[in-house]
Amino acid sequence: MSYYPNYYSVDDILVTHERVPCNVNTKLLKMGFLDPGSETSDLEPGKSVNLPLWYLKELKPNNPYFSVQVPEIYKNVHKAVCEADATNIELGKLHQYFYEYGRHITPYDRNHIVGKIVFESMRQRVQHLLEICKSTTVDEKPELKLETLENGLYDQGVRTNTMFKDWLQFKTSSISASGLVQEYAKKRKRDAMSDNEDEENGGPAKRQTI
Repeated sequence: MSYYPNYYSVDDILVTHERVPCNVNTKLLKMGFLDPGSETSDLEPGKSVNLPLWYLKELKPNNPYFSVQVPEIYKNVHKAVCEADATNIELGKLHQYFYEYGRHITPYDRNHIVGKIVFESMRQRVQHLLEICKSTTVDEKPELKLETLENGLYDQGVRTNTMFKDWLQFKTSSISASGLVQEYAKKRKRDAMSDNEDEENGGPAKRQTI
């Protein structure tokens, strides 16, 4: 699962459907339906509406129509808590997609609060996740409610740590290479076969890369 989801990612679809509070900056004709409490067909300046992320992503951060309000979970009170000790926060309770949601909100945050909170939270909690993975097994789960991204990192970390312990205790015959290493080996093999074909055909051989 990639941190930057592809077009068909269910997680990305769920995140971009999240609604974000916005202030209306100018009168918008025939847009009153965006405000359930509006008594007119037009949307007046100063009104507050909730718009989905996928719609805001189509607008520039400095668009003249809407200004995004930073959601409560990213405001200064949480910034102070994160700077003290982010490992004690149950991000899963605040938001299931805390990091991904924050990544989408960051370009619209004029005070640059969200980016700092997301970075500091991840910096502190990654080391904490590493320690948890080393002290638990596949059948165990941490007491803290983790965010979706953290859950994926935790599961992968526990599996990798368990495989390493099994290898040290001779419970497994070998450690399989990662997908990146396997793909690189296949590429080297294809290049070598191509060089051999060029030599047989009398063409110039490619210089082998390191």
